[in-house]
Amino acid sequence: MEISGTAGGFTADPCGRVGIAEVVRSYGIDKVRTRIEQLRGAGMHYAAAAIERELLDARLVEPPARRTRCERQQAVLVHR
Repeated sequence: MEISGTAGGFTADPCGRVGIAEVVRSYGIDKVRTRIEQLRGAGMHYAAAAIERELLDARLVEPPARRTRCERQQAVLVHR
């Protein structure tokens, strides 16, 4: 697998995988958040969740505030 010219300079992983911190440094957190929303909109929830988990693990974002049961139910209704 070839790495694009943009990502090629950031390769730290021996497998050639670019880390989320490098992506955020290169493109900014707003672009990453936009991509997460694009993935969700395309039904790729697992990929979106994986990126969010990487952001949390790298401490690049704050964990979401805990919601009450009522707030969770309202969120589900809004997304239907």
